[in-house]
Amino acid sequence: MKKAISIILAVSMLFGMVAIHVGAEGSVTVDGVKYTTDYLYIFVHGMGGWGPDNEFYAMSPYWGGGLGLSDTDMIKMLNEKGIEAYAPSVGPLSSAWDRACELYAQLMGTVVDYGEAHAAAHGHSRYGFSYEGKAVMGEPWDMQEKINLVGHSFGGATVRLFTSLMAHGCEEEIAATGDDTSELFKGGHDLVHSCITLSAPHNGSQVANILADPQFTILLISTVINFIGMMLGNNFLVFSFQLSHFGLTPAQDQFRALPSISGIWNFYRSNDNCAYDMTLRGASELNETIKLAPNTYYYSYTTADDSVKTLNPIFFISGAMLAMTKGMTIDGIKIEGDWAVNDGIVPLASALYPDVDAATAKDYEDSVAAGETIEPGRWYYFDTMYGMDHFDFCGTKDYPTSFEDFYFGIVETANSR
Repeated sequence: MKKAISIILAVSMLFGMVAIHVGAEGSVTVDGVKYTTDYLYIFVHGMGGWGPDNEFYAMSPYWGGGLGLSDTDMIKMLNEKGIEAYAPSVGPLSSAWDRACELYAQLMGTVVDYGEAHAAAHGHSRYGFSYEGKAVMGEPWDMQEKINLVGHSFGGATVRLFTSLMAHGCEEEIAATGDDTSELFKGGHDLVHSCITLSAPHNGSQVANILADPQFTILLISTVINFIGMMLGNNFLVFSFQLSHFGLTPAQDQFRALPSISGIWNFYRSNDNCAYDMTLRGASELNETIKLAPNTYYYSYTTADDSVKTLNPIFFISGAMLAMTKGMTIDGIKIEGDWAVNDGIVPLASALYPDVDAATAKDYEDSVAAGETIEPGRWYYFDTMYGMDHFDFCGTKDYPTSFEDFYFGIVETANSR
């Protein structure tokens, strides 16, 4: 049952850790070498994902559970080894904007504020759930200490947008609400040390175009979600769809949702959802709004596995969809070269770095080998991990000897500067 639910719900997964020893406060020691751990880690799941506050996490941790193949909880293991880590639950089907707002509220222990201008433009409530007294770190973030953000799959768009808003703000939201504007939209906050993405669809995926472009698809999905919310509420779901701001799922003080024709219509017509954000044109539009933070280090890790023999069965259909698009032109992009290579759901050309930042992006290993200084405010991409699919970061495959090694490698890279 656990595996079945995992396969149905997953469309993004991730994470791991390592065999390390606790050292002095603020550091860990590995093979006699001490590494500082000055900044804590926030892990953001992808589309269809869940965090530790979710009932399903106990059965199959998103970060380390390996799609039900393991009960390893990498967030717990990281903390036990002296690396402070947390994993909030953001809307599994929500847009990058809405997820970034939910992430901020959970860090701050406050009410989700989606922004007056954004909410009015997309036909939903400005405010969402309250996390007062329930900050993901136990205590509200003091916005004095920096954090490291790690996003898997669509979690990559979430952490990128969050970082951009913190650094640069949003003029539309400031104009709409003035002094009543959330700090997230005011900008001027140099608080993200590193922004790390794993198999993230920075430039979208053809799969999203195939599934979301038919006009009825999103309308059908929103109708089904509202029906589930009416019949089962939130407490009876494996995880909450967290779409109460559209009126599709129960509000925080509701047992069950009410039927909402307007909510269904607004979710459908507004394109304020992850499906649209992951189409090639939606991702391009999103990229135009996301700016690099000048003092943040950006790293991307990518996977590729086009072999049906080794590909996780969950990707047979999406892999076939991607193969079908080879040679086609979708949203102005010719599907060839790295666009025709993928990990079962995300094209390699999309996972490396956002197209808008291509001019400054660099190969990390080549830069280190050349003795170059790793600089903030630009993307560094690691060598592609061939023979690994989109879910292998979740513990479905060891890398190179254990997937915990991979995650400590991430910590080492982030803390090395």
